[in-house]
Amino acid sequence: MHRAMRSSFTNTMKTILAISSIWVIASAAIAGESALTTTYQPLAGLGSGVVKVVQVTCHHWYANSAGSAIDLIHVRNVPPTDNPQQATADLNLASISGIRFSTNDLGAIGSEPFIVLDATKFAHHKSGKYPKEDIVRASLECLRRCLPPQLMTTAVTLKCVDADKVWLSKIVNDFNSAARDQPFYESK
Repeated sequence: MHRAMRSSFTNTMKTILAISSIWVIASAAIAGESALTTTYQPLAGLGSGVVKVVQVTCHHWYANSAGSAIDLIHVRNVPPTDNPQQATADLNLASISGIRFSTNDLGAIGSEPFIVLDATKFAHHKSGKYPKEDIVRASLECLRRCLPPQLMTTAVTLKCVDADKVWLSKIVNDFNSAARDQPFYESK
């Protein structure tokens, strides 16, 4: 009798250990991992009137996602300051004006790579005195600098409202026909 109870206890413990191990592995896989990630953003030139393409470090909460650095081109950028009551403005002109980039999961089997420039919410009036063409060109330069090898030759697809289609299409076509190993936009 004693031997049967010990065997049953051992089997129960093995089952609990197996279930616990599976739960820990599944939790880690679902949770993802955050990390510091380098990206580029088109920042306001602090009164200069010039859009600056600047390398920035971001805390990327979903660092294992497909786009990673591309996902961060359009996020808010409020730099640290010694005057936090006065300097609270977002300096990222892509964020301010409503430009977003998206890509697909490059690791998915059978997945065709794509890049979308979503300017459906483009609002130039929010970006101050910066030329709208410079904001878009600088944003595309940020994208160019963040592209992984799998997307280096992938054309950018534009999503925008009809009122912006003519001028935005020209810039996107210029970008798609330009060499990706050469700068597309340089600050003046």
